[in-house]
Amino acid sequence: MMMTGKFIGIGVGPGDPELITIKAAKALQTADIICIPKANVNKSSLAVTMIQQILNERKIEPEMLELIFPMTKDDISNQELWDKNANIIAQKVNMNKIVVFITLGDPMFYSTFIYLYQSLQKNHPGLRLEIIPGVSAFNACATSARIPLAEKEELITVIPSELDEKLVEQVAKCSENLIFIKCAYRLKELVPVLERAGFKENSTLALIRRCSMANETVTVGKLCDALSWDISEDYFTIAIVKKNYIINNNNKGNCGV
Repeated sequence: MMMTGKFIGIGVGPGDPELITIKAAKALQTADIICIPKANVNKSSLAVTMIQQILNERKIEPEMLELIFPMTKDDISNQELWDKNANIIAQKVNMNKIVVFITLGDPMFYSTFIYLYQSLQKNHPGLRLEIIPGVSAFNACATSARIPLAEKEELITVIPSELDEKLVEQVAKCSENLIFIKCAYRLKELVPVLERAGFKENSTLALIRRCSMANETVTVGKLCDALSWDISEDYFTIAIVKKNYIINNNNKGNCGV
């Protein structure tokens, strides 16, 4: 008997349901099972709200399978959970089900899906699998802020939020454009670090919170402006810093330069 089951990892983009790709939407319209990653049982899923319109238009409701992925640094416990969830998915696929896993942004960029994918490769190497890319948040953020991520021969460096300050300074010396992921809680402390690395007080800084969502906020100014900004803690926050890009006069910001 030919196996017709398949596992599909789908990136649903940064927040706006209209940014879901046509290919992802088609998979969501026909999947037998939709896997929903959650940090804990009681936490709601933003990714589900993004696909709700697609689900509402289906004639047959899919099975909604919640999978728990706690945000901890316990590698052993995490691996056990990834393997457990991978086994659940493999079992469904082996029953000839089309199983879709939804994740914010892109599945292969700082995503929970990566660890699940690696576990499936290790423990279920014969499983039929497909990955559908999504719009990454930092791409959407640059659009919301209306500033280019890079031009000509410029370099881009993506920096995760917990990277050591010394390493931040080191990599910043080699790049003209920095993207800080989930950075709100430490942006102010990084200003002097970036200045030591060669960024200027009037280098452009864009802070984007909840990009493309209904409550999106975008603040564009100079690097030194961040010290006086009221920056609230929010997991869905990205900062873009451009060393040699100077904002126009319509943007406010006075750093004494």
